Amino acid sequence: MPTSKKLVKIDNIKGNELIFNFSLWISVLIMLTVIVSLNGSWPFAFNFLYMLSVLPAMMLFSYSMNYFSIHYMFHTRQIGKFSLLLILLSAFCAMLVPVLHHLIFFNLFYPRVFEPTPWFNWKTIPQNLILIWTPFFILSIRTFFTYWVKSEQQRLNIKNKQLLAEIQLMKIKLHPHFLFNTLNNLYAMSVIKHADTPGYILKLSEIYRVMLYECNKEYYPLHDELKLIENYIELEKIRYDKRLKLEVIFPDDVPEDILFPPLLLFTFVENAFKHGCRNDVENPFIKIKLSINEKYLNFESENSIPEKAPAKSKTGGIGLENTQKRLELIYRKRHKFTSGISNGQYNVALQIPVLTKNNITEY
Repeated sequence: MPTSKKLVKIDNIKGNELIFNFSLWISVLIMLTVIVSLNGSWPFAFNFLYMLSVLPAMMLFSYSMNYFSIHYMFHTRQIGKFSLLLILLSAFCAMLVPVLHHLIFFNLFYPRVFEPTPWFNWKTIPQNLILIWTPFFILSIRTFFTYWVKSEQQRLNIKNKQLLAEIQLMKIKLHPHFLFNTLNNLYAMSVIKHADTPGYILKLSEIYRVMLYECNKEYYPLHDELKLIENYIELEKIRYDKRLKLEVIFPDDVPEDILFPPLLLFTFVENAFKHGCRNDVENPFIKIKLSINEKYLNFESENSIPEKAPAKSKTGGIGLENTQKRLELIYRKRHKFTSGISNGQYNVALQIPVLTKNNITEY
């Protein structure tokens, strides 16, 4: 039944297109015939056949330029190529009009009415251009309106997805267990009056300051994201001591003008601890590497996983799923992302374009 409904819908669309195009050309022929007949030199039927003979040139120009307008104006935004094609095709079809007059009108409809006339007359170029541009103008109005409606719908859909992603992001900003465990660890450290206790409290405060005030922005400096990750790792290390094999490689100098979506990399790091090392009692390890060149930012992470990991731990949970949605919304398929289990460990690889104030408007 669903397949039948889909076929009916497709048939309706094709039927509507056929009716529209048939009505368009009948209307154009009648309208142009009425305009030409206003001078009263020739009867309506004569002028109608005159317009009918050049119909192939009008259709060739209208449908070709309609296709080019969709491709070059809406999809690739190459206005220069569209303008060049408009000039070339206008010239070609304007010269095709008198050829069709001779082949169809003079030979088939009224072969003995006129004396032999030249195949082309420069004086007729303006009226020939009007003939071929008129139906294209009508067709283009419909095309532009249709694509404008589609673009508005897509914009609203993207906006709704972004809002949904932001709401979901607020829900998964930081795992509650991290806060509880960190507070317990800090309490234990304070009881024994550990010298590092004030520093760890300051790191926890900085993490939640960023969460509350900075992460509501669409973008913030990349070094803020890295600082957030570093503070988070330092607090997580309290739980593992020397049992955790941890390797973190960040660039020494991160340009301050690089902008970044809040918590994008942080989610992968939190995921490594939450779904991997916290469940791996024996030999937990995490390896995180970040590199930056002129065009791309490359992030890699590896973490151990227990032999009998829960299903959610292997998939990465809702946080990773929402991060993938954010990547699609922000970078629009200009990124590369892979994740999965290999050789008993969970791997993440991400490559995204470097965003700065100069190129962020492109995204």
